[in-house]
Amino acid sequence: MNIKTIDFILRQDYFDIRSALHGIPHTCRVMCHCLLLGDMLRSERETKLAVCAAFIHDMARKHDGRCHMHGTWAAENKLPLFRELFLSLGVAGKDLEEIRVSVSNHSLLEELAPDHPFYMTTAILKDADALDRVRLGENNLKTDLLRLPESRELIAISRELYHRTKNESEPDFEKILIIACSLL
Repeated sequence: MNIKTIDFILRQDYFDIRSALHGIPHTCRVMCHCLLLGDMLRSERETKLAVCAAFIHDMARKHDGRCHMHGTWAAENKLPLFRELFLSLGVAGKDLEEIRVSVSNHSLLEELAPDHPFYMTTAILKDADALDRVRLGENNLKTDLLRLPESRELIAISRELYHRTKNESEPDFEKILIIACSLL
């Protein structure tokens, strides 16, 4: 896939709050999980859209607690800010709606139906996000809630990626992706 890490520079001022749980390191790991999962699925288009969705998925959080609205807020407030970036990466204008739905849906309890046209992008994002729940404690990742069978194959990698990156003083997508790829 033609994703360049240089295009995905995360800055603290993109986020509405400073968060140790939902900030830059978490976002980088979720983006890595999207890439690894998408590669396993051989779904290049959906993977690119899921990585873009992961880039903004937690930027509009107001707190670190349970919140079903932060995805909708990110879709409404952050997607317009990064629209041109995503288009410059080869995302088609019509695909911005798929990113919007995926970001909005990632924080909702309801699931898209498997026959929904945006299901795969959303499932990649939601599973990638869920894989990083290992940061919340050993029993926080509910494997039975993962949507895609391939996601289960990344559980050990997600744990190791978290342990190797949890103390990064200056985390960035490229650095974390290099670590993720070394774990394959």
